[in-house]
Amino acid sequence: MNRALDGAGRDFEERAFWACCALELLGKAALARVSPLLVANPMDDGNSLLVASGVRESAEAQSVQAKAVWMRCERAFKPFKAGEAKKLSNGRNAYIHSAAIGFDAIPESAWWPSFWAQAVILLQHLGRSVEDYIGRAAADTAQRHLQTKRDNLKRQLEARLESARTRLAQHDSGTLSAKESAEWATFALPSYLHSTPIECPACAGDALIGGDEKTDVRVESQAMSPDESWQEPVVVISIATNALVCPRCHLEIHEDDLLVEAGVDLSFDTEGDVDDLGWDLEYNNE
Repeated sequence: MNRALDGAGRDFEERAFWACCALELLGKAALARVSPLLVANPMDDGNSLLVASGVRESAEAQSVQAKAVWMRCERAFKPFKAGEAKKLSNGRNAYIHSAAIGFDAIPESAWWPSFWAQAVILLQHLGRSVEDYIGRAAADTAQRHLQTKRDNLKRQLEARLESARTRLAQHDSGTLSAKESAEWATFALPSYLHSTPIECPACAGDALIGGDEKTDVRVESQAMSPDESWQEPVVVISIATNALVCPRCHLEIHEDDLLVEAGVDLSFDTEGDVDDLGWDLEYNNE
């Protein structure tokens, strides 16, 4: 990161290269804090996994590639986005192995806010601040980049909400075009395994947040059966939020960062059943 922050002695492409290396290390550190097994290469006959688990000591252990780091961080550390990290680091190989600039796909003014938006998520999961990471003086610059990212998200969200309000007003007044009316009539809610109602941030109607992936299953309490002969577990499952959708104004938000900006939690609880616990209820079989 010292090299990435060296604006006086290095051009943007070189600083972006070192920042990408640092982001990959941050991802591996955050994953390893959960379990070292998450960064061990699984494709070397188990050697790296054994080293990561503490069973074997070896200098030959290898960690996973960056693309695996990004995918695992996305699943473990919402709202980290694997696609965003991949876009940031796309130029790394070109910068090292070819005559291409490598980091010309994203302007520098947009690259750094995106970088810090991803890095700060990993730092939070490491229990560290931006200032811990790069020092107080450099942290001021990083915070300005983060503010730029927040301002952009705020503008994107407001544009999305205003568009939904406008379409609803046009629908209610009958001023939608024929094409827009056909699109409105064919609007359908996504099919998720789990959903829960929430107030729509655009029209204040009854929207839904939904998802399919379980992130936690737990027993919150136990309730007596009607005849009070046995206790039935009350199961609660946590679901990762995939999207917010409103059947009234047809607002759709799928992006994690915009969901957060809209005040939507990236997971929600819903009622489960005993089968979600994975318990084997068969017993006393002869």
